Amino acid sequence: MTDDAYIRFVTEHEGDDPGRLLLSADRWPGVDVRRAARNIAARAKIRTKIPAWYAHPELEYPGSLPLEQASSEATALYKQAFVPDGGRIADLTGGLGVDCWFMSRRAAEAHYCERNSELCAAARHNFAALGDASICVHVGDGIEWLTRQTERFDLIYLDPARRDSAARRVYDITDCEPNLLSVKDLLLSKTVRVLAKISPMADISRTLAQFPEARQLHVLAVSGEVKELLLILEAGGDGEPHIVAHDIMHQSPNTPDAAATATAHHFEFRPQEEPAAQVHYAESIGKFLFQPSKAVLKAGAFRLLSERYNLAKLAPSTHLYTADTLPESFPGKRFEVESVLEWSKASIRHLKQTYEKLEMTALNFPLATDALRQKLGIAGGGTRHLFATTLADGRKQIVICNNS
Repeated sequence: MTDDAYIRFVTEHEGDDPGRLLLSADRWPGVDVRRAARNIAARAKIRTKIPAWYAHPELEYPGSLPLEQASSEATALYKQAFVPDGGRIADLTGGLGVDCWFMSRRAAEAHYCERNSELCAAARHNFAALGDASICVHVGDGIEWLTRQTERFDLIYLDPARRDSAARRVYDITDCEPNLLSVKDLLLSKTVRVLAKISPMADISRTLAQFPEARQLHVLAVSGEVKELLLILEAGGDGEPHIVAHDIMHQSPNTPDAAATATAHHFEFRPQEEPAAQVHYAESIGKFLFQPSKAVLKAGAFRLLSERYNLAKLAPSTHLYTADTLPESFPGKRFEVESVLEWSKASIRHLKQTYEKLEMTALNFPLATDALRQKLGIAGGGTRHLFATTLADGRKQIVICNNS
């Protein structure tokens, strides 16, 4: 079967169930149906995850795990900004090659290293199909390959494997492969900058304490879910690192061009600023309620939001903020307050009688969100959002906001 015929088969059967295709493989004796079914299944996932690759039905996807572990287009484009124009870069843990390909768009020279020979073959094929056969593909351990290099790089990227020998997930840097802590000296002897993708579950304070070479730590979220922590190491220099919280908000998450229609919440600070920030607590709920993005919450900026945006925090353990006026910007969601109720049997009766649908969030409240919804018996959805929370003086309050 010619390549053109194979590609035509993939595109014509794109909407078909891959499992059914495999069961009916005898209908197409000249087609490698197993290969086609694997790639059709992968294309269903990359349609929104990596839309730039979706435009190329000839690409190969060897197995579901590499695709699951691969960066999305949105996060790969974010990493691309760390590459100096015309720089020399190396990706030591290449995987499916998504990060390497996007970063190579700004580089003059790019190297991809990967232990798995099947992934290397797919990467070599895919890079050529994408019009960038200039990326040098190296089969083997990236750290071992790096020890043999004599020229310095402008950027070295790695995404240590976060599964142990029994395929269980691990989160601490020292449990990942390669162990970034044990190879950092080698890396910094070969490059100006190291960019490492670490587990989104990693403890930020512990990570920064482990790496005095850290210059930045980026908390990267997509559509409200923290996806990656990016640690930037540089030899020399001094001062406390910056923590950057960046939440990419897709305006059209179900379309192939979602990456091109994204907006973002952005907030950055130095760790020492957080404990020193002047915070004031709300005595009552104002006209607006503010909920920080997941990236900001993971970054640990709680007191600082109150100081920077002149907002009243509801309570030390309630990460919601209020004000009577809108700040110019806020790294998260803002809501217009419609009503505030004290938590009581009377308010429960009122809510049940008044609302058929409510989005609902319980924060620092005796009931979790699901338990609260069950108690109230109100369906989800609609244009209003209920927040159940606690003020600094201990009062339990229900805040109804406009969700539009």
